[in-house]
Amino acid sequence: MAEVRYRGTKVVGVAPDYADNIKFADEWVPAQAGTDAALAMAMGHVILKEFYVDHTTDFFTEFSGKYTDLPFLIELDEFDADGTTTLVPGKFLTAEALTGGTATAPEEEWKTVLIDDATGEPVVPKGSIGFRYSDSGEGDWNLDLEGVTPRLSLYGTDGAEPVAVSLPAFEAPDGSGSVMSRGVPARRIAGRLVTTVFDLMLAQYGVGRDGLPGQWATGYDDPNTPYTPAWQAAITSVPAEQAIRIAREFAVNARESGGRSMIIMGAGICQWFHGDATYRAILAMLTLTGSMGRNGGGWAHYVGQEKCRPITGWISLANALDWSRPPRTQPGTSYWYMHTDQWRNDGYSTTALTSPLSRGTLDHAHTADAVAQSAAMGWMPFYPQFSTNPLQVADDANAAVAAGTADTPAAYVAKALCDGDLTPAIADVDAPENWPRTLVLWRSNLLGSSAKGDEYFLRHLLGTHHNVLGTENPNTPRPAEVRWHDQAPEGKLDLLLSADFRMTSTTLLSDIVLPAATWYEKHDLSSTDMHPFVHAFTPAIDPPWEAKSDFDLFHLLAQELSRQAEKHLGVVHDLVSVPVQHDTPGEMAQAHGRVIDWRETGNPGIPGKNMPMFSVVERDYTAIADKLASVGPLADTMGFTVKNVTFDIASQIPKLAATNGVMLSANGSVSDGRPAIDTDAKMAEAILMFSGTTNGELAVDGFEKLQKRVGKKLVDLAAGAEEKRISFADTQKQPVPVITSPEWSGSETGGRRYAPFTVNIERDKPFHTLTGRMHYYLDHDWMLDIGEALPLYRPPLDMHRLFGEPKLGPTGEKEITVRYLTPHNKWSIHSEYQDNLFMLSLSRGGPTAWLSPEDAASIDVADNDWIECVNTNGVFVARAVVSHRIPVGVTYVHHAQERTIDVPKSEATGRRGGIHNSVTRLLVKPSHLIGGYAQLSYAFNYLGPTGNQRDNVSTIRKRSQEVTY
Repeated sequence: MAEVRYRGTKVVGVAPDYADNIKFADEWVPAQAGTDAALAMAMGHVILKEFYVDHTTDFFTEFSGKYTDLPFLIELDEFDADGTTTLVPGKFLTAEALTGGTATAPEEEWKTVLIDDATGEPVVPKGSIGFRYSDSGEGDWNLDLEGVTPRLSLYGTDGAEPVAVSLPAFEAPDGSGSVMSRGVPARRIAGRLVTTVFDLMLAQYGVGRDGLPGQWATGYDDPNTPYTPAWQAAITSVPAEQAIRIAREFAVNARESGGRSMIIMGAGICQWFHGDATYRAILAMLTLTGSMGRNGGGWAHYVGQEKCRPITGWISLANALDWSRPPRTQPGTSYWYMHTDQWRNDGYSTTALTSPLSRGTLDHAHTADAVAQSAAMGWMPFYPQFSTNPLQVADDANAAVAAGTADTPAAYVAKALCDGDLTPAIADVDAPENWPRTLVLWRSNLLGSSAKGDEYFLRHLLGTHHNVLGTENPNTPRPAEVRWHDQAPEGKLDLLLSADFRMTSTTLLSDIVLPAATWYEKHDLSSTDMHPFVHAFTPAIDPPWEAKSDFDLFHLLAQELSRQAEKHLGVVHDLVSVPVQHDTPGEMAQAHGRVIDWRETGNPGIPGKNMPMFSVVERDYTAIADKLASVGPLADTMGFTVKNVTFDIASQIPKLAATNGVMLSANGSVSDGRPAIDTDAKMAEAILMFSGTTNGELAVDGFEKLQKRVGKKLVDLAAGAEEKRISFADTQKQPVPVITSPEWSGSETGGRRYAPFTVNIERDKPFHTLTGRMHYYLDHDWMLDIGEALPLYRPPLDMHRLFGEPKLGPTGEKEITVRYLTPHNKWSIHSEYQDNLFMLSLSRGGPTAWLSPEDAASIDVADNDWIECVNTNGVFVARAVVSHRIPVGVTYVHHAQERTIDVPKSEATGRRGGIHNSVTRLLVKPSHLIGGYAQLSYAFNYLGPTGNQRDNVSTIRKRSQEVTY
C-alpha cells in the first residue's frame, strides 16, 4: 500500500478500528462493525444518481449494457400483501416466453432477453447459459452484441407505463423486514409486464425520476429513506459528506482511468452472517463504474489465497479422478452444523430471515430442514448419504438392475427414496448409524483454530469436558424433517487421528498423533490464483526423529489399509450421491430457479434434475496404496475437466512416465506400467504436468476447445507456449511465472500481471452465470423469498431476538455486552507459535481480548486485568488489552489463540477458559444452500454455506485477579 501511494494512488481504508493498515491510507472511513453494506449502498446511490441519471457516462453505460445484467428484463408479478395486490419483481424473462410460453428447445428456458435500443424490440443476445451447453449454442457462447445496443431503462420509451413495485428492506436494527414502495417504468412483452434490472436497481437504491410513483429520497440529506448518504450515517457513523465525496472520487477516477478503481477486501466481511449481501453491495460499486476485468482495477480478496493456480492437476489427483469418478466432497459448515448438534440450539425458523414479500418457498420450521431440502434437491451434498450403508445400497441397486426391476442403479435409488424404502441420513442425523465415527485431521487445527462453536465440538463430537452454558429451549422451533432426540448424543467419534508438527489444542485431544514434517523438511508446491508465480518447497533437512511428510504418512496408512483389506473388504461397490455441479450441464437442472420438491405429492424424483445424481463406483480396497502411488487410466480415457474444459491428459502420460518412471510390482498390480507418483516430488511433477497454467501444450489444447464453444479468438493467449512446461525442478531454482490458461479468467500474456476477468472483458468470453454477465439480480425462489434479489443492506443478526442473548450495551451491572469479533492479528492468520520463548517475549504470554477505553472503564477494567467473555456457547478467559484503536461496543479476540498457554480456570464453569472460538457458534444462512441453478450451483471449495461467527455477542465481566490453573 505504501508503494502504490508513491505511484499516485489514493488509498482509503474502511475499518471499524484503527487497524494496522490504516496508517498507510490517505483517508480512514471508520464504519461500525457489520455495517459495510449500508455504506456501500449509499455510495451506490451517489454513483447511480450522478453518473447514470443526472448525467450519463458513456464508459459506464456501455460497460453495464454489455457486461452486466442491467438491461435484462424482469417479469413483474402480482402479490397479495394482506389483502392488497401489489407488484413485485419476479423471474428473468426468457426466450420461450417470446414464442408463446412453450420452449422450442430446452435451452430456450435459459436464454435471457433484453430490449434493442434502436428498434425497441426484445432480442435474445448471445452468451447466456442457454448457449453454453447446447449443440445449438456452439460458437455463440459469447458477449458479442452484433450491433444491438441494450436499452438499460424503459423510462420515457414508447409503450412504457409507470407502475409501483414493492421491494423488501431490512433497515431495522433487529433485522426485521419492511416494504418500500417505489416506481419503475414497465411495458408488456409477450403478455407479461416487465421492467429492466437497471430500473429495479434505481428503485432499490432510491434514486428517483420524475413521474414515477412511490416513496423517494428528497436528497442526499434525507435520513429517513434507505440508502441515502444521510441514512447510512446513523448506521455506520461515517459522515454523509465523506461517503458522498469518496463515492464521487471513486467513480470519477474509474471514468478517467478506464476502470482503474479497486476494492481490496480482507477476511472480515465474509465472516458475517449476511456477508454475501455485503459483498454484493460493495461489488456493485465496481461493476457500475466499469472497474471489473481491468489491470489496476476491480476486486482483490484474501480468499484467493485458498486456491492453487495449477488447479487441474491438483484437484484431479486430490480427488482420485484418474482412478474413479465421481468423488465425495462436502461443505464443512453444514456438515459440522448438523453433526456437532449446533442446529439443536438454533432459536428461530427460517421465516425469521425472510422478506415480508416472501411467497413461502423458504418457510421452513428450522434451518436443519433447509439443509435437508438442499440435500434432497441435489443442491448441496450431505454425508452420510443414507441410513443404509452405501455399499449395501449399491448391491441392492445392482441386484435390481440384474433382476429387471430397475433400468439403472440411479433409477432404483430414486424410486427407493420416493417410496420411503431408503431414508436420507439427515432425516435422523443423531441416530448412531449416522454419526461420524472416524476423523482424520491433516494439518488442520480444527479444535484450536477452525471450529466455530468449539465447545459444541467438544461436547457432541468428542464427548469430553466442555463449557457450553446454554440449554436447549423447549419453546424454540423444532425441525419438521429432521428427527429430534430428547437427549442429544455426546461423544460420536470412535477415533480422532491428527497429523501435525505442533502440539496444538487438537493434538492434545486426539487419540493418535502422527508427527508431521514442517515446510522446510519436505517437497511441496505453493501458488495461488491471485499471484503469477509457482513456488517450490524444498527440504533443507530430513524430517527429524519419527516425523514424516504428510505425503509419506498417507501412503503408509494406505499400505496398511490395503493389507488389511485383503481379509476384510476386498472389492466392493459403493453408491455415491453427488449434487448437480457448477460448470456442468447440471447447472441447467431447475429452470427459472423454481423449487419443485420431489418429496411433495405429484412431483416425480429425477436424478440429476430435482435429486442428486447417483452412481455406482467400484472400490478395490486392496489396491488403495497402489492407486495412490500411480496415475490411473481414467486420465487417459476421460481427461481432466475444469470449468467445463476437458484437457487431453493422454498426450501427457508418456511424458510424465519418462520423467517419473512407471510402477512395477512383483506380484502384479493395477498400477503396473502407470506413471509413478510415489514420492512428494513426483506428485508435484504430475500436478504441474497436468495443469494448463504450468504446461503450455495443455493451455493451448484448452483454449482451442473453449474457442470452439465461444466463437471468439482465444488460442493466441497461450500461443507460443506449446513447448513451455514448468517442471518441479524449475520451481526449485526460482519462482516461475505461470502460463495463461482457460483454468483462470485473467491473462498474463505479454508479461502483464494477473487481474481476474480480463479475458471476459477483452475477449467477450461470458461469465459463468445465467445471463453470461455479472449479476445484480438473482431470481431463484429462495433469493426472492429471503428478500435479496438485489443488493441491499442487512444488519448483523439480533442475537437477543433470535437466541435470547443479552442486548448490546451496558446491563447496569459490572458487565457489558459487546460484539465478539475474531479477526486475524498482524502476525498470523490461522495459527501462531505462541508457545516458544521468542513469541512469548513479544506478547502477554497468553490469551488477550481488546477493549475500548470506554467499555473497559464501564466495568472497572484496567489494561492487563483478567476478564471473562461469556455467552450461551461458552467462555473465554483472557487479559484485557485496553486500546484507543478499538471502537466502543466490540471486543477483538484475535484468531487463533489456543488453550495451550496461560489459560486459567473460568469463574463461570470452573474449567479452563476456552479458546477464541469457544464463544462462537456455527450459523447457516439458508440461501447459501441453493444449488442446481446457473451460478448458484455447488462446486468443491467454491460455492456452498460459509462459516460465519462475527454476529455473535458476548457479555464481558471483570473477574477475580487471583487465577488458578
